[in-house]
Amino acid sequence: MSVYKDKQSLLSAGGAWFNARKRLGKSLLTLMMTGLVVVPASAQDENATDEDIEEVIVTGLRGTLQSAQDIKFDSETIVDSIVADDIANLPDRSVTETLQRIPGVTIDRFVSRDDPEHFSGEGSGVSVRGLTEVRGEINGRDGFTANGGRSLSFEDVPPELLAGVDVYKNQTADMIEGGLGGTVNLRTRMPFDIDGQLIAFTATANHQNFIEETTPGFSALYSNRWDTGLGEVGLLVDLAYSELEGRIDVVFNRPFFPYDNAGETVYIPRGADWRTERTYRDRQGAYAALQIAPSDDLEYFLTIFRSEYDFTWDEDALFVDNDPYTVVPSADSVYDSNGVFVSGTLTDPTNGGINMGSDIRFSNRNSITTDVSTGFKWQASDQWFVSSDIQYVKATTEGLDSTVAAGLLMPYITIQNAGGVPDIMTDVDYMSDPSNYHFAFTMDHQDDNEAEQIAWRGDTEYSFDESSFFKSVKFGARYANRDSTTVDTGFNWKAVIQPWMRGWALPNGPLPTVVDFGMQDLVHANHFDNFFRGDIAVPGSVIAPDRSLAEGYPGTYFEIHQAAAPYYMCCFASDPNGDGPGPDNVTFFAPTLIEPNHRNEQEETIQSLYAMLRFGFEDIRVDGNIGVRWIETENVASGFIRFPDASGLPTAIQPTFAQGDVPIAVQSTYTNTLPSLNLRWEVFDGFLTRLAWSKAIARPDFRDMRSYTQLFVNLNDGATNGSTDLNDYNGSADGGNPNLEAMEADQLDVSFEWYYGDNVGSAWVNLFWKDIDGFLRDQPFIETYNGFDYVVTRPANQDAAEIDGWELGWRHFFDFGFGIEASYTSIDSSTEVSAETIPLDTDGTPFNPDSLPVEGLSENAYSVTLMYENSLVSSRLAYTWRDEFLVDIGPNGYNGNNNGIVWQLPVFQDDYGQWDGSIFFNLTDNFSLGLEANNLTNEKLNLIQKQINPGNHLSSSTVQDTRYAITLRGKFD
Repeated sequence: MSVYKDKQSLLSAGGAWFNARKRLGKSLLTLMMTGLVVVPASAQDENATDEDIEEVIVTGLRGTLQSAQDIKFDSETIVDSIVADDIANLPDRSVTETLQRIPGVTIDRFVSRDDPEHFSGEGSGVSVRGLTEVRGEINGRDGFTANGGRSLSFEDVPPELLAGVDVYKNQTADMIEGGLGGTVNLRTRMPFDIDGQLIAFTATANHQNFIEETTPGFSALYSNRWDTGLGEVGLLVDLAYSELEGRIDVVFNRPFFPYDNAGETVYIPRGADWRTERTYRDRQGAYAALQIAPSDDLEYFLTIFRSEYDFTWDEDALFVDNDPYTVVPSADSVYDSNGVFVSGTLTDPTNGGINMGSDIRFSNRNSITTDVSTGFKWQASDQWFVSSDIQYVKATTEGLDSTVAAGLLMPYITIQNAGGVPDIMTDVDYMSDPSNYHFAFTMDHQDDNEAEQIAWRGDTEYSFDESSFFKSVKFGARYANRDSTTVDTGFNWKAVIQPWMRGWALPNGPLPTVVDFGMQDLVHANHFDNFFRGDIAVPGSVIAPDRSLAEGYPGTYFEIHQAAAPYYMCCFASDPNGDGPGPDNVTFFAPTLIEPNHRNEQEETIQSLYAMLRFGFEDIRVDGNIGVRWIETENVASGFIRFPDASGLPTAIQPTFAQGDVPIAVQSTYTNTLPSLNLRWEVFDGFLTRLAWSKAIARPDFRDMRSYTQLFVNLNDGATNGSTDLNDYNGSADGGNPNLEAMEADQLDVSFEWYYGDNVGSAWVNLFWKDIDGFLRDQPFIETYNGFDYVVTRPANQDAAEIDGWELGWRHFFDFGFGIEASYTSIDSSTEVSAETIPLDTDGTPFNPDSLPVEGLSENAYSVTLMYENSLVSSRLAYTWRDEFLVDIGPNGYNGNNNGIVWQLPVFQDDYGQWDGSIFFNLTDNFSLGLEANNLTNEKLNLIQKQINPGNHLSSSTVQDTRYAITLRGKFD
C-alpha cells in the first residue's frame, strides 16, 4: 500500500459554460489576487478542533506541498515532485505544462524544434536541466510514444488520470536506465491508497478567446475496497476526456542577405510573411487498477492504462519563396548605422516579381499508448522482501501532413521596421485576383508507426538487523524486448508550376494560373480576419487553396499535377537527378506508405542486472546507498540500401547504379556499466545535505538507427550532360546509423535542504554538474557501393558537452492560509560542435562555434506560485519564466543554398514568461466550482535570428489564445 495514501489525491477539473472575452484576463488576475490576499483567514471555522486542523493540513493546496515535501525528504536521490491537490487534479491542462513548475524543468512550445515556424498550443518537448534525453515512466515502468523516438510525449497523457509527477535528477542502481537529463515518473492512484469507497467527477467548459470556441472536458473516478474470501480486494476505475481548440497567428521577418548598393554592402531582408494556424486537440484516457491482498504480507496488482491523443492543425499562410539574391531595394530605402535595412520597398525585376506562396496545410496525428502491467509484492519474512512485475506496452501513431500551395509573383513589398514586427504593404488589387495565382507545389508527409514491448523485472531485498551499519542489500534483474516499426515518408515536395521552370520546362512568358487549370472554384480568398488580434494590418486578401485539396491526398494531388502536365515543354527523363515534375511523374502521387525504403524496423533486447547496498550511521545520522547497474543492449535494424534512379543516365554507365533496393540487416551490441553513490546527512533536525554521483546513459532514437541509405548520383559542375565518364559524376547519400551507441554522462549533485516548522516549510539549494559524451551529430563518411564512392551523411556519436548549474527552491504555507512555492535555476553549458553543424551566415561566413550553448538550454529560469485557501476558497496564481535558448541550427525556414552559398542560421527563442491561475469556491462538502486560466496576459512568443554582420533581429512573433475554464468538481466518500 502507498505510504502516501493520506496525502495524494486524484480528481481533475471539469466545469460549466461561459463566454469569456479578452478583458477577462485582467479581471481574472484581479479575482485571483483577491483570493490570494483579501479573503481573511478568519473565514476558517474558529471552533475547529486540532483534528479538524490536521485534516486541512493534509488536503487541498497545503496537502500538495506537504506531500511533495515528504517525497523529497524521504527520497534516496535528488527528486522534485508535484502532487495532485484533489482527486485527479494537476494544476494545468497537460502534463507538459505541469512539468514546467518543477525546478530545472523547461518546456518547448513548438510542434518540434526542427520546425520552429509552427507553434504548439499546450507545450511540447520537455527538458530537464537543458537536456531533452528524458526518460518517461508510468508507475516506474517504461512509457513511450510510437514516434520514432524513445520518449513518452507527455502531452499525450491525460493529467486527470494522475496522482502526481516525480522528476528524478540523479539515479540509484535500482532505477531503470535511459534518462540522461532525468527521469519523469507519472504516478497513478491505487485503490489501497484510498480508505473505503470514493466517487468523484469533474465537468469542464474550456473557452479559447482568440478562436472564440468553447469545448468540453470531463473525468470520473470510482474506487472501493472489500474484504472477501480472497483477502482484501480493491478496484479503481478512472476515465477522462477533453477537447481544446486554438488559434495561433505568426508574423515573420526573413533573414538578411548582403546587397551591393552602389559599392557599399548593405543587408536587405528576403521578405516578410505571416500565417494563421488553427488547432484541435482531442485527448481521452482510461485507467483501471485491481489490488488483491490475501494477507498482510502478500499483494497482487493489475493495472491497465490507455491514452489516446488526436491533434489536428491547419494553416493559411502567405510566405516568401524567392531567390534572395535577386531582390532589389528601392532607392529611398532606409538603413541603420550598420547598413541593415529598416524600411523601404523590395522588388525582383529578374523574375518579374517577388515569388511568394499561399498555402493550405493540414496535419493530423493520432497516438495511442496502452500499458498492461501485473505483478506482486511479498514480504517473505522479517528480512526478505521480493517483488516482480511484467509489463506489456503497445503504442501506435498515424499521421498525415499535407500541403497544397499556390504562388504569385508579387510586384513589390513595402516593409516598415524590418527587424521588428513588420508592417507590410503591397498591391491589394493584385493580391485579390485569382488570375495572378498558379498552383506552386504539393508536399505530403506520412507516418504509420507501431511499437510493442514486453518487459519483466524481479527485485529481492534482504534487510539486516536495525543496529547494523548495513541496512539492506537489494539486487535484481530486468529483461525487455521491443519491436519498433516506423514508417516515415519524409517531406515529399513536388513542384507544379514554378518561375524557375521557364525556358526549359515551361515556355517563357506568363505562368499557367489556377484559372487556366479551370480550378478557380478550388481556391478561396483568405482575409486573415483579426490578424494578430488586430495589432498588425494585413495587406489585403490572399488567394489560397481550399482545405479539401490538402485533405484529399492523394487524389487531389494527382488532379493538380495532371492539370499541369499539358503545360510542360518536356518531361525530365534526361535529367540525371530525375526529381522534377513532368507527365511521367504524375503517377508518382499515390500513397507512399507501401514503399519499403520508408520502413524502419528495429528489434531491441535489453538485459540488465543491478546490486545496491543501503547503509547508515545512526549516531551521526548519515545514510545512503551504493550500487552498480550493468546493461547489455542488442539491436537488430532491418532496411534497405536504395541505389540511384539510373533511367536518365547513359546506358553504358547504368549498371554501376541500377541495382534497385538491396535489403540489409545490421546487428549491434554494446554494454554499459553504471555505478552510483547517494549520501544523505541530517546535520541537525530538519537540515539535510546530500551528495549524489552516478553514470547515466540515453540510447539513440530509433529514427537515427534506421538501416537505410538512399544513394544519389549527380553530374559534376562543368561536366557535359550525357557523359559516360564516371569521373564526371559524384555520389551523395543520406541514411541512418544502426551502429550508434548510447550517450553517456558522469553526473554529480550536491544539495542542502532545510525542512522547518510544524507547517509546510522547506528551502534548498542544489549544485549539479554533467559531463556528456557521444552527442549525435550528422557526419559525412566516404562509402563505396558497386565500385563508386559516395559521400554518405549519417548521425554519429561525436560531440561532447559539459553542463553545470544550481537550483534554489522554497515552499511555505503560513498559518493564515497563504502559501508560496518558488524556484530558480541557473545553468551554464559548453559544447563541441562538428564542422557539419557549425552555423553559417547568409554570406557563407561561419559562426564561432564556442559562442553557442547546448540546444534547448536556458541559462536562467524560474517559477513562482502563490496560493491561498481556507474553508471557502482555494486559489492559485503562477508565473513561469525562462531565458532565451538556442532552438536549433538551420531548422526549417533558417537554411538554404542560394547563389551557390550554403547558409544555416542559429535560431533562438527569446525569453518568455506566462501567468496562469485558478480560483475554486467550496459550495458544499461535496461540490466546488472554479475558474481557471492559462496565459492570462496574452504573451507574445518571439524568435530571434542571429547573424554575424546584420546582427540579431526578431525572426517571428506569435500570439495565441488565453484559455479559460469553468470547472465543477464533485466528490462522495
